[in-house]
Amino acid sequence: MFKRVITYLFLIFAVAANAQFSRSPLLKISTPQMVLNDEWGQPPVMLLGSDDVLRFSFDRMDHVYHRYTCRIVHCNSDWEQSDLLEMDYLDGFNDFVIDDWENSVNTSVLYTHYQFTIPNDDVSLKASGNYRIEVFDDEVEDEAPVAVFEFSVVEPLLSFDVKVSGDTDISFNEGHQQLSITVGYPSFVTSPASELKPVVYQNRRRDNCVMGITPTYITGDKVEYTHNPRLIFDAGNEYRRFEFTDPYSPGEGIDEVLYDDKGWNIVFLHKDKSRVSHSNYRDENGLYYINTLEGYGSEIEADYANVIFTLDMPYREGGDFYLLGDFYGNGFDVFSDLMYDYQEGCYWVSFPLKLGVYNYIYVWVPTDSGKAENYPAEGNFYNTENEYLIYMYYRGFGDRADRLLGVHRVNSGLERN
Repeated sequence: MFKRVITYLFLIFAVAANAQFSRSPLLKISTPQMVLNDEWGQPPVMLLGSDDVLRFSFDRMDHVYHRYTCRIVHCNSDWEQSDLLEMDYLDGFNDFVIDDWENSVNTSVLYTHYQFTIPNDDVSLKASGNYRIEVFDDEVEDEAPVAVFEFSVVEPLLSFDVKVSGDTDISFNEGHQQLSITVGYPSFVTSPASELKPVVYQNRRRDNCVMGITPTYITGDKVEYTHNPRLIFDAGNEYRRFEFTDPYSPGEGIDEVLYDDKGWNIVFLHKDKSRVSHSNYRDENGLYYINTLEGYGSEIEADYANVIFTLDMPYREGGDFYLLGDFYGNGFDVFSDLMYDYQEGCYWVSFPLKLGVYNYIYVWVPTDSGKAENYPAEGNFYNTENEYLIYMYYRGFGDRADRLLGVHRVNSGLERN
């Protein structure tokens, strides 16, 4: 398998789309990230009118300067562009240039690290809701962006009471978790059943998010979403994890590190097997963290490595296994689709990743349904610790866009060591 891996790696190099709601469709662009107020792991949600700063970054896989410009688009709750004009949601000028960039230092793989912040000297935001930033290369005539970042701005006008339970309407402490959500709303909300729009994410995944649910009860200034079958999630299992911060010393989850004739690190993880019981390992709910023990541990000193993931399972018909994690934007496509090696008797896929700590799982997607399933690779266990994010949008009569009035973060924490 090793020779086939080496050939395949350079075909897919740097297509990864990283961080929550971030992605890059272009070869040569890798590791797009969003970090709020320099606090790793925070959801990319800024408080309207506050001093919050959201930092965006990505790597271009060479040492050649490219002039990148950024365009900010306001979006509704479904992440489609809203009808607001730029003057309605921006103070300043759109299409600003990224002028903060550095070449990598002492790395085998050359790259240029680009970053910018919102707000900045050119622009700030003045409306709540969802936002999309599209990054364009001025030297490329194609109108397609080289990277896309999606984040939110909230005006916190709601109160939340959210509970997560393994005792659901369809099972008792088996393989599911159910949310009960109560939201207190202000007086300008006159018809909460139609004006309020909840969206619920499990571990920041888009594929199984819940939208378009209706209230169970409306009492006074509160709306309740309880005993709703759409708020029952497969509980899954704790994420698998590996740590690769030193190119010369295998870390957690790594079986072997090799080097090719071009100076690349080739990282083979331990062979993963299907899991039949709940894992008690502490995870980061699918997130990843860039880190290196080389030099001063900065963003421009972390090298890249080709990481080989292997799932030791017999061939299964009727669908595909996919590798899922925030490092690839939790996306499903040809690059996250595991291939089967009949000679080795296992599935495998490879990704070029920057040195750091990573979470991942394997999901099965049946051809007929197209819906990701945790079985048979991970299983579902009610006591799995999961993160749930509840976004509550508001659209009043005559409004031209969805406002974001509240975001609530809760962890199931049902049984975690």
